[in-house]
Amino acid sequence: MERRQYPVPRQWLVADERLGDQLWSAVRHLPRGSGVLVLYRGLRRAERARLMSRIRRIAARRGLIVADEAAGEAARVHNLRELRDAGLAGVPLLFLSPIFATRGHPQWLPQPRMRAAALTRLAGVPVIALGGMDEERFRQIERLGFHGWAGISSWIRT
Repeated sequence: MERRQYPVPRQWLVADERLGDQLWSAVRHLPRGSGVLVLYRGLRRAERARLMSRIRRIAARRGLIVADEAAGEAARVHNLRELRDAGLAGVPLLFLSPIFATRGHPQWLPQPRMRAAALTRLAGVPVIALGGMDEERFRQIERLGFHGWAGISSWIRT
């Protein structure tokens, strides 16, 4: 099956169980042209299908791009082995993590900057920075070769 090519957004919301009911508000408030990386691996098939359908409907109305990790449309990578595996699988979009310390995974150490730069350049596909990210932090690391940034808490309105 041939994959459709879309422009790759520079800003992404990572949608998973941690968002809870805030998912819908976060998706509705994303800037036009942003992306939504959908994880939600713990849901039953029918439940996940309903969730994906609703996310895709909202995304279509709002001009957002949706990437479903479970469908192989994107992958999160943390090291060279995972980068190689994603490349062999033909994954068209990668999320490299963690770039900064993150509340979601406090036990994970951030990637050293030069390792992140090397992995980004080796990828051969757009790489999105993930882990403690927001627009300001993206400006600090963009020159390492990242196409954009993704986050969870940076999109939640409190």
